[in-house]
Amino acid sequence: MLIAAAAALLIAAGAISLTIVEDVSKGPAFQAAVADLRGADDAKGARLQLGAIMGFGLGVTGPVSETGSGGNARISFDVHGSWRTGHVTFDLVKLGHSWVVSNGVLSVDGEQYRMPCAHVTSTTSCLMS
Repeated sequence: MLIAAAAALLIAAGAISLTIVEDVSKGPAFQAAVADLRGADDAKGARLQLGAIMGFGLGVTGPVSETGSGGNARISFDVHGSWRTGHVTFDLVKLGHSWVVSNGVLSVDGEQYRMPCAHVTSTTSCLMS
């Protein structure tokens, strides 16, 4: 009985710490990248490659540097679509209180696609060589 209680306590502590790490790692730069990914320019290219965006991976990696009203970040994370999963890397700059995506790359099944891509007309329009 004591072992079962200890195991339950460990499982609960692990779940709580995972939630805390997830909340901390998904700060304002991540939120701006997600908004851009779901926004008008990037959404069409991502949807053509992944299907409907269903969610994002638990881990967000990369450096984020803030100095007052400026800053820059290069973050990477998984994107789960209804058809398949991809991985994105975004470069962002902080202007005042807002993070803005300057460029990015979506990697899917060994191929890379520019993000944002201004003229998405087919599944290969944003393909990088």
